[in-house]
Amino acid sequence: MNKAKELEEEMVEEAKKKVEKLMEQAEEKAQRIEDQRLQKMEVIQNRLLAREEKMDEKLEKLEQEKGKLNDKQKDLEEKINEQVNKLAEMAKLSKEEAKKQLMDQIEKEYQNDFTTFIEKLKNIKKEEADKEAAMIISKALPRVAVDSVSEFTTKTVDLPNEDFKGKLIGREGRNISYFEKMTGVELIVDDTPLVVRLSSFDSEKRYIAATTLERLVKDGKINPFYIEKTYNQVVSDLDMLYTEKGKEALTVLNIPMMKPEIVKMIGQYYLRFSYGQNLWQHSVEVAKICEAIASEFGLDTLLAKKA
Repeated sequence: MNKAKELEEEMVEEAKKKVEKLMEQAEEKAQRIEDQRLQKMEVIQNRLLAREEKMDEKLEKLEQEKGKLNDKQKDLEEKINEQVNKLAEMAKLSKEEAKKQLMDQIEKEYQNDFTTFIEKLKNIKKEEADKEAAMIISKALPRVAVDSVSEFTTKTVDLPNEDFKGKLIGREGRNISYFEKMTGVELIVDDTPLVVRLSSFDSEKRYIAATTLERLVKDGKINPFYIEKTYNQVVSDLDMLYTEKGKEALTVLNIPMMKPEIVKMIGQYYLRFSYGQNLWQHSVEVAKICEAIASEFGLDTLLAKKA
């Protein structure tokens, strides 16, 4: 009896150390993700400011060139009128014929200047379009409100009482060993009141293990037979979960129902994470941003969300 108690205390102490280590790793990972996000935002803001300043400078230069061009145009028009009158008088041409000859001559002489100016104008227009696109995105982003969820490597499950921890461990650790072997997830039982923790880098395995344990706790029966039976039930229910989550995404985005295989594929993102962010929520967020941008351009918002 004392040996079993000592074994249980050793397992609790070891589990406590593992939890502390996992929590430290989770906090460090969360901080790294937040630092990276802030750095990326700062870089984007600096780029936008630099591009805007550069754009303003070019627009100012263009206005100056346009002013000079207008002055030249006025001067040129006056000279053209003078030359037309002289040419018509000297060559005995009509005023329209004289004007045409003179304009042909001017076009040849100033062709390079006109070409250069047109190229500059095209570049300015392109940069104006880039600036407008950045402004549209900046307008669209505040209209999208999606919660940010960070997923680490552990999940907690509530227990009805402290005695249940002994049931989970089982005689000589039989139950906990079988549970970990069946689910592929580490079950951590420490001295934290009324909770146990599940640890795994695989989010789907972690979900299956947590749901299995929650059902076992609810039924109150813990032994290898019920562990395996409950685990298999949870696994078989996954397809239903994915379909429900796929339909939920379409409902949130107000998209008409799609083919079942596509709905299921969308739902599978619910248990997928990338760089600490849930892919299901990220996909919904991106679809909303696409909808907002399409709306700014007056385009098909439904097509944008589907894409």
